Amino acid sequence: MSEKDTTASSVPTPAPSPMELVLQFHHTYSVPIRPFSDPTLDYERMNMRMSLIAEEFAELMGAVYGPRARAIIEAATAEAVAADEGERDVIEAADALADLVYVVYGMAIESGMNLDSVLAEVQASNLSKLMPDGSVKLREDGKVLKGPNFFQPNIARGLGLESHTDRGEAD
Repeated sequence: MSEKDTTASSVPTPAPSPMELVLQFHHTYSVPIRPFSDPTLDYERMNMRMSLIAEEFAELMGAVYGPRARAIIEAATAEAVAADEGERDVIEAADALADLVYVVYGMAIESGMNLDSVLAEVQASNLSKLMPDGSVKLREDGKVLKGPNFFQPNIARGLGLESHTDRGEAD
């Protein structure tokens, strides 16, 4: 079959973007979604969001440099949060978030990790957090908690390393 013979139905559907995956999570669990026309850092769950970013960064540091490095980052994060001066800059925050996405994908590429495949595994895991009755269980700060049907993401499968033990955590 030549390239000209292919039909639109044979063209693979592109994978959802990371933004689309997270929006699906927010819709599924009724997590707040602010209109993109109204960016702000002044909202109730901002500290929880920063905590999640710091937690995942500390996990990455531990995976790359060891448990002591993770502990150092966790301690430094606690100190930084305690020193909060209340100054917020939405432009700088947006720049930093975009840069984080860019450099995270860069590290994944240089490390030979197909992050889109890993994200698909994490997404499946994250969507397994619903309670059996379809309700959502939240931590006091609003973080979605794992229901009894939750399963860990199969990171090894996402990496194409089926024989390796998965140790991933979901958001």
